[in-house]
Amino acid sequence: MKFFLGLDVSELKLDLKKLKVNLSKGKNFEFQWLPEDQRFVPLIGLEEMEDNLLRQIAEETSIFTLKFEGMSAYPEPKKARLLWVGVQNSKEVRALFDRIVETLKIQPESEFKPYLPVVRLRNHREVSDLLSPHKNTDFGKFTISRLVLYEMTSVGAFPTYAKRGEYPLKVE
Repeated sequence: MKFFLGLDVSELKLDLKKLKVNLSKGKNFEFQWLPEDQRFVPLIGLEEMEDNLLRQIAEETSIFTLKFEGMSAYPEPKKARLLWVGVQNSKEVRALFDRIVETLKIQPESEFKPYLPVVRLRNHREVSDLLSPHKNTDFGKFTISRLVLYEMTSVGAFPTYAKRGEYPLKVE
């Protein structure tokens, strides 16, 4: 079992019409849009659910706003498996990440860089041309009001996510 703690952005509206059209024209592209009602900005992977500590972290974190801008791919546009929207690496999100790592006493696997996954690709694909029109697109701002915990299961070509917890942030 693998859990992911993230920022809930399930109500964020993204204008991805051009990307949808371009993806549908792609030859032999097998892909899956991540469901809008499950959109979240991953903060960190967890091996177990720490409900009380996650609730404490959320209660100590004030609501904040993030900017969403540009698109890229993981691990890179030349060999992409995931298309994502860029997320502002603000002082608020950095402080939250640091609080999570400190409270849960975990070591991050890599340097933290926030992003919003939107499309999973079944196989590594070259997507530079596909992403180029969206490189500097301003997707707007969104107020972050809760953390979410998802459990990931790998079944078939694409993983699935089930919400296991929701933690409202502090209202000032």
